[in-house]
Amino acid sequence: MLILFADGASRGNPGKASLGAVLVRDGEEIARISRTLGTRTNNYAEYSAVIAGLEYVIENNLGPELLIRMDSKLVVEQLSGRWQIKHPELRELASAAQQLLRQLKATLEWIPREENFLADEAANQALDGDPGPMVAPIEFEALSSVQPSSIRSPRVSSEPTVVYVIRHGHTQSTESKLISGAIDNPGLSDLGRAEAKSAAEAMSRLSTRFELPGPQLIVHSDMLRTTETAELISESTLVPIRSDSRLREISFGDWEAKSMGELEAAVDGQVDAWRGSVTAKPPGGESVNDLEKRVVKSLRDLIAEHSGSAVAIVAHMMPLRSIARYALKSSVDSHWSLQFAPGSVSVYRFFGEELAEVYCLNSCEHLPQG
Repeated sequence: MLILFADGASRGNPGKASLGAVLVRDGEEIARISRTLGTRTNNYAEYSAVIAGLEYVIENNLGPELLIRMDSKLVVEQLSGRWQIKHPELRELASAAQQLLRQLKATLEWIPREENFLADEAANQALDGDPGPMVAPIEFEALSSVQPSSIRSPRVSSEPTVVYVIRHGHTQSTESKLISGAIDNPGLSDLGRAEAKSAAEAMSRLSTRFELPGPQLIVHSDMLRTTETAELISESTLVPIRSDSRLREISFGDWEAKSMGELEAAVDGQVDAWRGSVTAKPPGGESVNDLEKRVVKSLRDLIAEHSGSAVAIVAHMMPLRSIARYALKSSVDSHWSLQFAPGSVSVYRFFGEELAEVYCLNSCEHLPQG
């Protein structure tokens, strides 16, 4: 069994700090890592010692089985998932350690301080002796990038999922200002096809501008206009596509393929009762609440499936409003106030169900003039 003894030292807490990690196999010391860390806390130094030891094991193919012994109850319990991690810096350190642990079959074990004398000795050697040039404190650029961008936002534990959301391009019904929901199923017009192609280019530009990963999958409503939009984006990006009926437009039932002028004249009073309501349904159609339940379920599934990466969604006006409302945690008024042009691109970053960042809504500068 390979054993990693790890410990950190901080004279002042925070103060001059160091890490010590010693690897032992069959009672014989096979590696010793001893580094100074600058001014840091004791907990930071202890986590750094574990990370340094794990990196050495992985880089030198000494695993996969490993027993980690430490006298830090806090680090052992937090990395084992039994204690919460409240301090933002320690959460990032723990996340780095856990990513390394996933590559090994490791067991964590707390031991009394006197049994951890090898790692303690290595850490103090770095402070008292001549460990060579001081190494910079461990930085986690990849980890800091998975935290929300605002320094005022709460730190999160979930890996982020970037979601690009594109509204389908124009159809003949859109251009004629007719109601198209989940029943009326027109294909793209010539303008709509041009919009889909330009949306693919815009998505690429936005990912570069915001330094976000591009999508690994395009998920689209199973209706013709969204399917054609997704296919055209896929042709340009070489990203595979998949359909999801939960992303369909809201059903307007008997009102589909009609203009609002026709409806207001033909169904006296029904339109007024429907406007501004999340529970009212057109005859044979859906309520906003019905729509939101299925769209948000689809979105949550995609966020979980693509944690740590990116996905694109091609859908319709009302599903796009539901996605934006979920991200913004806004009121139901969002269903009437938010606008998304055909072919527009919106960009979100979801940290599980903990938090969402909105990078842009209804980006349209790429769209051709109709």
